[in-house]
Amino acid sequence: MGYGTMNSVKQLIAVTWLSACALAPAFAHADTALLPPLIPGYGEVTPVENAGERPDPSMDYKVVLNATKGGGEESLVPFLDKAAKVANLLAQSGVPAEHRHVVVIMQAAATPAVLNAAGLKARGKARNPNADLIAKLNAAGVSVRVCGQALAGANIARSEVLPGVQVDLSALTTVSALQLKGYSLLVD
Repeated sequence: MGYGTMNSVKQLIAVTWLSACALAPAFAHADTALLPPLIPGYGEVTPVENAGERPDPSMDYKVVLNATKGGGEESLVPFLDKAAKVANLLAQSGVPAEHRHVVVIMQAAATPAVLNAAGLKARGKARNPNADLIAKLNAAGVSVRVCGQALAGANIARSEVLPGVQVDLSALTTVSALQLKGYSLLVD
């Protein structure tokens, strides 16, 4: 190897080493850095340093959340916020939209969370604290559904359901069908 070639190799090594040093802080924080939330204001995600298991952006995530607990008159249904957290965790970890398949189905005490303005007025109520989150979940690609059997049991007409909420025959059949399609079930 000639003198000129040796200098070129040394220069290449020096440039590579300097580049690595310059990029080291970015790689050091790559494990804890998160992208902005998909659903701001809901489902807050806290970075965890050196987390063992992290979402893999190349994997296809299929998750169904079965919401049965209500949130009370003025508070969110807890599992709606959990659905936002799942969506945020995946999105903020770099999982692309085409690999995020999140469904939340409401039943039992969570059913009234789907009431629109007409449904609220008919029941002497003015505000649905879940309406904003449901709209944001829909905008983020989360499928929001309600059990048709639970609607019937709560005397809620289909016309009283918020836009963007899919009415399914039953939560029982939705959950079992999605599990058969490879969805993981999260329960409250």
